[in-house]
Amino acid sequence: MEAIEELRSADVIYVDTYTSMYEDPIIKVILELNPRAEVIVARRSDLEGAAVNELIERSKTERVVVASPGDPFIATTHDAILADALRRDVKVKVVHGISFITMAFSRLGLQVYKFGKTVTLVYPHSSKPYSVVDVIYDNLKRNLHTLVLLDLDIEKSRAMSIPEAVDILLELDYLGFLKDRLALGIARLGWRDEKICAEVLPNLALKAFPPPPHSLVILARLDPVEEFFIEYWRQSCR
Repeated sequence: MEAIEELRSADVIYVDTYTSMYEDPIIKVILELNPRAEVIVARRSDLEGAAVNELIERSKTERVVVASPGDPFIATTHDAILADALRRDVKVKVVHGISFITMAFSRLGLQVYKFGKTVTLVYPHSSKPYSVVDVIYDNLKRNLHTLVLLDLDIEKSRAMSIPEAVDILLELDYLGFLKDRLALGIARLGWRDEKICAEVLPNLALKAFPPPPHSLVILARLDPVEEFFIEYWRQSCR
């Protein structure tokens, strides 16, 4: 409700369209909330670099809102906007949303204390991202689960799928730790058509999932409560 109130009172609304996806047609929703506002469909170039100066200058005379999916300072680039505004004594109000990351910790039936470092798997380009499996290996050695975020480039209409991620991880798995490792495939968590599957990692590539956003959790040793939920997710996606 607080976010809705801020959107309704805004003069200018920058809608972040590049850090993640929206389940509903977000521009239509915002225009229905505030038909008088100037709505800017913001690409990366509108919320980084020199463009931030213009945004902050406008906020001195207008009510400016930056609308972001999820929580605006988790796994996004918006910290720089906040820092620049505070340096220039511009008042900033933050309305926190529900981040996929915290939702994953609470939704899956896994213990938040048993998650290690989160990592993002990107498409291999000039070099292979071995640092990703190194993080997974390190977490496993400490008996910690790994949340693996998958590459997402909205501006290029490219979003990594679970089967793509599985293929890349197995190719990077130079110690062979992942080929028999139990994992969760997560599609559209929190959306109306979400799907969560538990399987041995290679077999997740054979499951049918709705379109991205997707992610993975590589599982470490499970306690009895976690075992119940993993078996539930295994049975629910058969």
